[in-house]
Amino acid sequence: FIFNIFDQTKSYKRIKNFAKLNQVNKYENTDVVIVFDEMSGLNSFASKNDEKNSFNKLAIKVFEKYNFEYYKNINSFSPNSVTSIASLLNFSTDNDIRKKVTSISKNYFYEYELNENLFFKKYKNISVFQNIHIDYCLFKNISKCETYNPFKQKIFLDGFKNSYLSKVISIWKLNGSISSAILWRTLRQFGIIDSLLEPEGHKISFNDFFNKIESDISSQKFDLVFAHTLVPHKPYGFNKNCKYDGKLSLGNTFYSEQQHINQHNIERKCVFQFLNGFLKNLSEKDLLNKINLTILSDHGSRITKDKDSSLSVIFGNRSKKTKSKEFFEEVISQKIFFEQFKN
Repeated sequence: FIFNIFDQTKSYKRIKNFAKLNQVNKYENTDVVIVFDEMSGLNSFASKNDEKNSFNKLAIKVFEKYNFEYYKNINSFSPNSVTSIASLLNFSTDNDIRKKVTSISKNYFYEYELNENLFFKKYKNISVFQNIHIDYCLFKNISKCETYNPFKQKIFLDGFKNSYLSKVISIWKLNGSISSAILWRTLRQFGIIDSLLEPEGHKISFNDFFNKIESDISSQKFDLVFAHTLVPHKPYGFNKNCKYDGKLSLGNTFYSEQQHINQHNIERKCVFQFLNGFLKNLSEKDLLNKINLTILSDHGSRITKDKDSSLSVIFGNRSKKTKSKEFFEEVISQKIFFEQFKN
């Protein structure tokens, strides 16, 4: 405690949240890219073992309703987030791309830094929503950066135990002490608190995440809004009604393969239910046709190491010019992304 008074390594101020517009512009059209973490695609292991095919039915319904071009047999270049996204944003499938463009972060609150980003170079005013796994906010053309921050998050999903104790114990645990980790885990086990920390925090604030993206679109201040959320990444958190249930984030290490499949499909369906609400709001506010929207995942569920589980991803894109279309050929998501944004 005394050491932390003088050492600012773990100060919450080191969690990046800033806004500094490079120039005052009003963009009539904005590119929006949303990356869902650890989300399997339409022809994945999870979909093939979904008895009622309920996820695919919902996803395709949303895709067709909002005129997405979407891919059924699409895989990531890698089952690893850093490698997958580094290659995606640098238009590459080089096996060594991760070593060339990323480094271990010296900031306590981040794991990796992305030091090269060819995709971002296309834009002048970028808004980024990021997590502590990868720091994207190192470039001059990033006008706004928001990292999920348990110190500041105030809007949560139904079901989350939004108490002073949940906040205090979670923030204490973030500081890294052994005693705080034991107490944090114990109180969660007995249902006294929920965790505000990542990755659980991304699920408890998932609806607010979409509201913030909508706000940036509405502002017309950005030519790109890029968001990477740790949803539906394990540990789990959504029940069948898409409310948050902290009990689901505990003990999933001991799930059977079928339990993982069932819960991952619930989580994926909830992603699309929230996505549908987001798209509906944009449409009602006459904002949907002012964006070019791409949604994708970095890799699959990784329930097993097989390609259908670890590499199968979701991928869809829409604009005011697109019409609903399903692509069946087997493709790589990084290559499709490059073809979409190469000009």
